[in-house]
Amino acid sequence: MTATNDFKIAAICTAYYPASHADVIVSRWLEPHPADAAWGWQPRTRIASLYVAQFQPDQSLDDLPKSQWRTFGYKPGLELARPTAREFDVPLFDTIRAALTLGSDRLAVDGVLLIGEHGDYPRNDYGQILYPRKEFFDQIVAVFRESGRSVPVFCDKHLSWNMAWAQEMVETARELGFPFMAGSSVPYSMRLQPPLPPGADIVEGVALYYVGSEVYGFHSLEAMQTFVETRDGGEAGIVAITAYKGDDVWAAMDDGAWSRDLFDAALATCADVTPGDIRENCKRASPYDRHGSPTAFVLEHADGLRTAHVLLDGHIHDFALAVRERNGAVHANRWEAGDSDVFYAHFAALDAKIQDMFLTSQPPAPIERTLLTTMTIASCMHALDTPGVRIETPHLGVAY
Repeated sequence: MTATNDFKIAAICTAYYPASHADVIVSRWLEPHPADAAWGWQPRTRIASLYVAQFQPDQSLDDLPKSQWRTFGYKPGLELARPTAREFDVPLFDTIRAALTLGSDRLAVDGVLLIGEHGDYPRNDYGQILYPRKEFFDQIVAVFRESGRSVPVFCDKHLSWNMAWAQEMVETARELGFPFMAGSSVPYSMRLQPPLPPGADIVEGVALYYVGSEVYGFHSLEAMQTFVETRDGGEAGIVAITAYKGDDVWAAMDDGAWSRDLFDAALATCADVTPGDIRENCKRASPYDRHGSPTAFVLEHADGLRTAHVLLDGHIHDFALAVRERNGAVHANRWEAGDSDVFYAHFAALDAKIQDMFLTSQPPAPIERTLLTTMTIASCMHALDTPGVRIETPHLGVAY
């Protein structure tokens, strides 16, 4: 794979403030952190243009040296797009079209980063954040069509809150023939112990996570899917979902909705655990969304595999997984990115995968993974409105 700084990338973002996804993805493209090399990241392409939909109200970063820009941690309200564009001489355009054409009349970049995460966007009645990823995608594709050519696109996290739109995005990429990658850093920074053998006969999995049912529930789904999609026969889709919340989560576990030993195996790997009773800790969590903590999603896969995702916000600050093979072997681990994390270093692993996709036109994972997890998290959020009810999901018949 040849290195080239002539490979030009347009970064299309909803918001750009310290520790936002735009910051942890785009900023390290402009200036890698010393720890990034350990995660396989070294930029060999360049950010050629930037578009940001929402600017933050606080301009105080303009008066600070660059060395202090990231001393705030995650800080919505501090504007980072304009000072970053000035510091690294990256043109900041007013429209997505201008960012892709570099102000000309045709596509002038070789790859697109679509980072539709963070910013001030509403939630719908199901608790989903209405990020405009599809709307941005449509504007990107319009430039492709006008120019008569396409380039690789990366879409951060899930494709859309709207399942039909997510399907349309995948179909459009296939129609125009451009490489399409989506998802998050979690699949590239998590390992099970002992390693799961390829083609294993997996019968059950339990995942634990924190923060909120949608925003981090997607990460949990994606992490689990990364491992279970390697099972014998591959992924056959999901035929039914049952959601639980509040005290019904514990009752469901007591009734065998998922295996307690796998739950315990995943929990035992967690490093950031609040002392005290798990049930009381979850009750005291600050609700990220209207469903609170705990919640649980139980997924019935078409081939008989059962997976469960349990939100334990207030008790853990981790992602953790445990899966069981038919022969009884259990594989478990927590997401280890935090152990050596410097400026969210696991995003360096994601940047490396995106760059490889840009340069080779080969995504590191099939887009069907993200299509399935996108549609699944939407279906799970809908299912939370009727907790305890098994909902058949023929629309999740995504096999790959």
